[in-house]
Amino acid sequence: MNQLLALLVAVAVVSAEVHQFNIGYRPNLRQRMNAVGKLGEYEKERQARISKKSLQAVQSSSPIIDYEDMAYMVQISLGTPAQNFVLFIDSGSSNLWVPDATCAGGKDDTCGSYCKSTPYDACLTFCQPECCFKDLASAPKVLSAANACQSKHRFNATLSSSYSSNGQKFDMTYNTGEVKGFFGVETFCFTNTTACATGQTFGQATTIGEAFAKQPEDGIIGLGWPALAVNQQTPPLFNLLNQGKLDLPYFVVYLANIGPTSQINGGAFTVGGLDTTHCDSNVDWVPLTSQTFWQIKLSGVSSGSYSQAPTAGWQAAADTAASFIGAPKSVVTGLAKAVGATYIPLTGAFFMDCDAVVPDIVFTINGKTYNMPSTSFVVSAGPGPCMFAFYELTAGGFYPAWMLGPPFMRAYCHVHDMQAGRLGLSKAL
Repeated sequence: MNQLLALLVAVAVVSAEVHQFNIGYRPNLRQRMNAVGKLGEYEKERQARISKKSLQAVQSSSPIIDYEDMAYMVQISLGTPAQNFVLFIDSGSSNLWVPDATCAGGKDDTCGSYCKSTPYDACLTFCQPECCFKDLASAPKVLSAANACQSKHRFNATLSSSYSSNGQKFDMTYNTGEVKGFFGVETFCFTNTTACATGQTFGQATTIGEAFAKQPEDGIIGLGWPALAVNQQTPPLFNLLNQGKLDLPYFVVYLANIGPTSQINGGAFTVGGLDTTHCDSNVDWVPLTSQTFWQIKLSGVSSGSYSQAPTAGWQAAADTAASFIGAPKSVVTGLAKAVGATYIPLTGAFFMDCDAVVPDIVFTINGKTYNMPSTSFVVSAGPGPCMFAFYELTAGGFYPAWMLGPPFMRAYCHVHDMQAGRLGLSKAL
């Protein structure tokens, strides 16, 4: 078993119905593009794609997120016998989907561009075996993937004795592109655990946007509330709760401090109880303002001499999918100035000195303050300056003004209470 796969499926069973396993991590696509000096070129292409899809996205009820921003993953299985998939974890959406066997016409011979530059052991987890080479210099030129499904693990219903059809179709629009297909029903498990739910409805993607080819992960597991799901499907964590598979109605996300270099082991995911290994035992419970996203009220934010605390506060969603923190433009500009970060228009990102000694960014939530140190929001992205882990979020209508992404989660574990409708914050140890 290669090292990445071993990390992804490593399991420590705390009790009969509490499970903890590692979260995989890899820098998001923007960081990887910056590391090879192509962030400006990538940003130009990205903005053109978003502009083209903007009208369609506005008209869609699907989560409008950017798949290319995602960085954290888990491994799950579907079917009997189990078929394994590596999925991004997304607390900002609620559907589970993987590519279907029909997604690439049954062909496996086209490799994603990332396979050629991925170390052999990691490549075997993310790519088809014929796309992986121990000697990268001898690898043949990688073909362009006209269909992004062709290099991904795909679900084959004919190989499973527990599969049943659903009959409904879906069409979800992301900033990255569309995902179309149909729903099926299967046995779902977090790989190599007994955290399994029967009768899990999941998406079988028959078409995914071309931009998805740039990411090796297969699909998404949504951790949001059922009301956020396309076609009101019940997300896997809620199915585990409804089927009595959990000691407590919690799942906990702990994200490790990633440091100056990327590491495959990015944290821990605990299902059915608290994470007593990585998180302080004192949990501050914050009531949700909406049971769609994991949405709370953010009363204020400050750093150094900069401070903002609007009378009504802001609506903020805890979001594992957005690698950085999304906030109103004026706030991002103010915070960037407070910590000495500079916006580079060509890249669409803020940069700052990796070694700068800067004040914490402090959030006020439910009457308490939460300090986020620079180790959480100053992110390495290859040689040169670091990235300031904030971006300007243009929220409208249904969407909250803030997306509190992984930088905040690296400072505070997030305990998601699926029964009482509240979010717990506890200091990461």
